[in-house]
Amino acid sequence: MAEKKLRFGLFDIMQVLEQTTSQHAYAAHLKDAIIADEAGLDYYFVAERHFMPLYRSPAPSVWLAAVAAKTKRIHLGALAYTLPLHNPVRLAEEVSMLDHLSDGRMEVGVGLGHRVEELVSLGIEPQIRQALLLEGIVLLTRAWRGEPFDHPGQAYQFTNIYVEAPVQRPHPPLWFAGNDPQAIGWAARNGLSVAVGFQPTERLVAPTKAFRDADVTGSAAAAGHGPQLALMRHLYVAESDERAMDEMTKDVMEIGGHFTTLPRGIQGEPPGKMTRDEARSSVQHMLDTDVIIGGGPETCAQRLAETARRLQLDVFLANPYLTGVDARRIRRTIRLLAGTVGPRVNELLKD
Repeated sequence: MAEKKLRFGLFDIMQVLEQTTSQHAYAAHLKDAIIADEAGLDYYFVAERHFMPLYRSPAPSVWLAAVAAKTKRIHLGALAYTLPLHNPVRLAEEVSMLDHLSDGRMEVGVGLGHRVEELVSLGIEPQIRQALLLEGIVLLTRAWRGEPFDHPGQAYQFTNIYVEAPVQRPHPPLWFAGNDPQAIGWAARNGLSVAVGFQPTERLVAPTKAFRDADVTGSAAAAGHGPQLALMRHLYVAESDERAMDEMTKDVMEIGGHFTTLPRGIQGEPPGKMTRDEARSSVQHMLDTDVIIGGGPETCAQRLAETARRLQLDVFLANPYLTGVDARRIRRTIRLLAGTVGPRVNELLKD
């Protein structure tokens, strides 16, 4: 039996500074995805965000088509499609098309929509989002059979529906993004992989335990490959701990109150008002509270291996897009994750 290893990928929230043009952002992020593919990372996920000037990912399927055309082996997906915002049959068509375009590399994250403002803006009642999600998943998996069907459901009523079956059978892997233990247990029991994150490790123990305690059913389990557990977290890798701390400190000094991961109490400070000591203290706080895994390759690998053991992870999804980090350093993190940190993590996990 092949030895199980932690797999690695990117989670691209597509967050940019407000003055950044979309043309520039898309070109830069597409280059990052190509580098991740060439470096040997396993996954590239993008978020879905609407009506927010600092985010440029309102159409994940459009973006993933562009990424699919420029990559060869990395698995691609949205984490997550806000399912209550989508007609699930139309989304099934998009995903099937993407699975064919990518030669069977699609992964499909689904979520309730943690920003209820997006639902309200489009006239969708937030209190019905759970029903829309559950019926939407039923419709996705039914449509991917590649057979005509009718659906006289509660939230959706469709007749004479036909969707071409995707390359992957019975369908591309499904993921659920969230930290609620009850929802995570439900997802795992129904064969969905789960991505948790952006909280301190200690707060993720209960959600990940709910995942591991679930009795797995559903099509993924029936096909012989059960659901996976992924952690999403900010990552910053430099050649050494000292260099990482120096660079992150300079970023915090320059961005100040606009630095999106500063601890509460610092967020409201006007940019440019922080001293070097204050900025360094803020960076250390983010490292200590698991907002960021940062440092040289060995430090990052040690921290990742410790977290992977604690939470019993299958996948680590790095978000290297901290505010203020330029493209050169983002790509350094991607390459070091793939070439140095990831292999070292798996060495440590053997012990």
